[in-house]
Amino acid sequence: MPNDFNRKTRKGKAMKRQFGIRILIPVLIVLCLSGSAYAQSRVPDIFFLPTPQEVVEAMLQMANVNKDDLVYDLGCGDGRFVITAAKKFGARGVGVDIDKERIRESTENAQKEGVMDRLKFIEADLYETDIREATVVTLYLLTDLNVKLRPKLLSQLRPGSRVLSYSFDMGDWEPDRMAGNRRYFYWVIPANVAGPWQWSLGEAETGQQNHLRLEQKYQKIEGYVRFEGKEAKLLEPKLEGDRMSFQIDSESQGQSVTMRFKGRIMGDTITGDVDIQRGSVRGTQAWKASRL
Repeated sequence: MPNDFNRKTRKGKAMKRQFGIRILIPVLIVLCLSGSAYAQSRVPDIFFLPTPQEVVEAMLQMANVNKDDLVYDLGCGDGRFVITAAKKFGARGVGVDIDKERIRESTENAQKEGVMDRLKFIEADLYETDIREATVVTLYLLTDLNVKLRPKLLSQLRPGSRVLSYSFDMGDWEPDRMAGNRRYFYWVIPANVAGPWQWSLGEAETGQQNHLRLEQKYQKIEGYVRFEGKEAKLLEPKLEGDRMSFQIDSESQGQSVTMRFKGRIMGDTITGDVDIQRGSVRGTQAWKASRL
C-alpha cells in the first residue's frame, strides 16, 4: 500500500510538471513575440509630410550632389530625396524610416522610376542607424530632433560630408549656407582642429618650429600663431570640411610680413601652402603642422 501510494504521488507530480511546462512554453512564446512587436512598432517622432519636389532638387543642387555621392535620407518618407539624387544626379542612396508603410511606398516609387539598383531602403530607427558611409545626409525633422541627431552627424560623418535640412535648423550650429528664403539649410562637417599645433615652413622636418593654437565651435575657428618669437592673431580664419585658411600679419627682420595659409587637415596633420609677402618680395612655401 505505501509503495502504491508513493508511485501515485510521483506520477501526480510528474504530470503537474508536464502540465506546467505545456502552459509555460506558450506563455513565453507570446511574451517574446509581444516584446518583439513592441520593439519594432515605436511610434515615429513626427508625421510624414513630403518636401516639395522643386525644393528637393534645389537642395541637392546646393550640396553639389553627384555620381560619387552616397545620400542618406533619415526619415525618408516616400523616398523622393534619394530617388531624385539617383535619377537626376547619378548618386547612390539609402532611405531610412521607422514606418514600414513608408519603406514599402519608397521601394515602389524607386521601382517605378527605374533607380532601385542604386538605392536601398531600411526600416530602422534613424538614431540607431550607422551613417558613416554617407557623403550627404538629408533631413526633414524638427529642430529639437535635429539637435538630438547632431552629435551622431558630427562623430560619424567624415569631414567634408554635407548635411541638408528642410525648414528646421540645428540649434546653435549655424548653417554654412541658407537658401529658398531661409527655408532650407546646408552644413559641411568640419574637421576637428581645436588645440595646440607645431608647424614649420618648407618640406624639411628640421625647419624652424613655430606654434599654432586653435579654438573651435563647429566650423567657426579662431586662434593665434607664434612665428619667429612673435605672436599674431589669425585673420579671416575659415574652416570648411577638411580645408582651412587664415592670414597673419607680423614682422621679421624689421620688415612687415603678411602670410596667407591654406591647408588640408588629415587627422593630426595639416599640410598646404603659405603665400608670404615680406616687404616688396612675394613667394610661396609649403608648410606642415602636427598636433601636439
